[in-house]
Amino acid sequence: MPFKAYSYRDDAAVPKFDDTRPLIIFDGLCVLCSGGVQWMLDRDPVGRSQFAVIQDPLPKALYAHYGLDADAFDTFMVLRDGLPYTRWAGVMAAAETMPQPWRGLGHVGHIVPGAIGDRIYDWVQRNRFKWFGHRDACRRPSALEASRFLII
Repeated sequence: MPFKAYSYRDDAAVPKFDDTRPLIIFDGLCVLCSGGVQWMLDRDPVGRSQFAVIQDPLPKALYAHYGLDADAFDTFMVLRDGLPYTRWAGVMAAAETMPQPWRGLGHVGHIVPGAIGDRIYDWVQRNRFKWFGHRDACRRPSALEASRFLII
């Protein structure tokens, strides 16, 4: 379903936020997801993107705006240039926010047809807690990382 860029700006249910950098929304209880965010933070000291946990109000409002169930959380989301990218497209969009060589890998990943990429994503998503575990509380940023996280 196509969306108009920045359509959430007209939605009174979505709190205002700085959308000048890509926003990566992830599950703060998921060890795999939190580990992926830490990996990105370690490799992107410039801060090309920002992060938010789905358990916070802003991401929940964005998910509702796009017709996604934040409580089921069956996909993470990358919001880039005002447009949502989920599942396999979200993985590629997240990679494209990174410095090289990771950005290039994000572009190359588009070779994989979306239907196949989504199947791979769904398989990992369904098994992530079994394979990697989960936390009882959300991953929160350190003092050094705080400027990269939106907590609204």
